[in-house]
Amino acid sequence: MATVVSTLILVVSACSGDDDPEAAEVTPTTEATTKTTAEPTTDTVGAGCGAATAEPGTERIEFASGDDTYEVERVVPPTYDGTTPRPLIVDLHGFTSTIEQQNLFSDLPAQAADRGYLVLTPQAESATLTISGEQIRAPFWNVSQGLSAEVPDALDDVAFLTQLIDTTTSEFCVDDARIYVTGFSNGAGMAATLACDLPGRIAAIAPVSGVNVAAQCDDLEAVSVIAFHGDADPLVEYGGGSAAGVDIGNPSVEGRVGEFASAADCDSEPETSSPFDDIELHRWTGCQRGVDVELYTVVGGGHTWPGMLNYVDSEKLAEITSGDQRLVELADVDLAEVAGHMTVNVEATSTMLDFFDEHSLATR
Repeated sequence: MATVVSTLILVVSACSGDDDPEAAEVTPTTEATTKTTAEPTTDTVGAGCGAATAEPGTERIEFASGDDTYEVERVVPPTYDGTTPRPLIVDLHGFTSTIEQQNLFSDLPAQAADRGYLVLTPQAESATLTISGEQIRAPFWNVSQGLSAEVPDALDDVAFLTQLIDTTTSEFCVDDARIYVTGFSNGAGMAATLACDLPGRIAAIAPVSGVNVAAQCDDLEAVSVIAFHGDADPLVEYGGGSAAGVDIGNPSVEGRVGEFASAADCDSEPETSSPFDDIELHRWTGCQRGVDVELYTVVGGGHTWPGMLNYVDSEKLAEITSGDQRLVELADVDLAEVAGHMTVNVEATSTMLDFFDEHSLATR
């Protein structure tokens, strides 16, 4: 299914702003809503519906998968009643990162829960990667089982995440037709990997700054995709070919998203528009019924989560990202270049939630 690619890459932390003093005053393209457009049918109601009602709120759990144990943060939305099927999002952090950092970047525990989504944010176990001839050991999502030679201590994260989804749908009232995956950098690559390895299970994915570092999928099936990536990203390059300065031969961002479009029988070339001066929107048309494929390119954008400056607590950001920047050093890039232009015109989080609201396996 997935063939070898030597990967991956990071979460960075950049808390630098934009040079444009007026940029922070721009209203983002979308606002949070409470709608859910796809109503569950009897075929999509999860096995956990009717089970004991879980209390809404946030909980950290330990989840056993094989011989390994992962930490997972689980957010149950205020509207959860145990009988009405709710959509589910799995949110994946980047290489070297943590649940806390991913929560801060994406703000999904708050924004998604407000829309009635269950949210799972797991913590990857550490693995050892060689970058610029030196080893770095840090939390890492194994985007390909073919990495065993390059990263021998990487775990079978596809098996873990599949089991996590299965267990959640059996214990909670989840709409089986509305399961989504997003992630940043290495986590974005893992989201794309799950779309390959779990065909017909994931309604849509939203990779941020890393869709092109997933391993090549030899039998990709149609899935809705909304991706975000800066065209000046120095860590996961927009044009492909490398990640964190390591030559991995990965495709370009547009090429990888185009593969998803091809799998959905979309037109070969996307329609491109510029809703803002710093945003190019590539939208593939003519796709299979109920499937959409979109790519938001941040012009001059670096390796960051678009729109986060609209809501992020900068003091908290500085506090939790002030540690080891070893990966940036090994990749031989400047931290300011990693941040690049940080758009406030498009928020990846609210935009992907609007996209998820509109996409369900039940409408395909």
